[in-house]
Amino acid sequence: MKNMRNGLKNLRSSITIGLVTFLIAILVTLISQSRIRYISLNTAIIVLLSIIFVGIISDMVGVAATAAEEKNFNARAAKKIPGARQGLYLVQHADRVASFMCDIVGDICGTISGAIGAVIVIKLVDRWNLAETFTNLITIGLIASLTVGGKAFFKWYGIKKADEIIFFVGKILAGLSLVKRRVINKIRGDL
Repeated sequence: MKNMRNGLKNLRSSITIGLVTFLIAILVTLISQSRIRYISLNTAIIVLLSIIFVGIISDMVGVAATAAEEKNFNARAAKKIPGARQGLYLVQHADRVASFMCDIVGDICGTISGAIGAVIVIKLVDRWNLAETFTNLITIGLIASLTVGGKAFFKWYGIKKADEIIFFVGKILAGLSLVKRRVINKIRGDL
């Protein structure tokens, strides 16, 4: 009975992740596609490289969450080291963190980078009168090699330096939480 409940819970979680991914992908693609057409080729390439980088880093964080050791974060959290509590949370929820970072963020970045690559191909063909098929093949090949090569290296790095990566992400989350509290307190104080 317990296995059946766990299976249903996993199914519901998977469906939710699928729906959230669908909505985020549509929203981000609409925004990026509508804006990318009106920027220069150089800026489009910078945006593309940035999106590939975000996808690579998100995969690294997802893998690091699954490889990090909980005991190291327990000790730091007990000493109230900033970021340790957040890092501990990430490690304790490694399955969700990995699913979100690798499956949602990483895959959406991959999809969007392909769409931006198509816009870049159009810009290249228009600007330099290049053969569209050849330009498309080279662009897709470059995007794929940067993405896959980057993810392969940073997944390895995520496993080797898991505790340091998650602690760093925990510090970022702690900093964002502090900023959020200060902003909320300032808003409440002004009202």
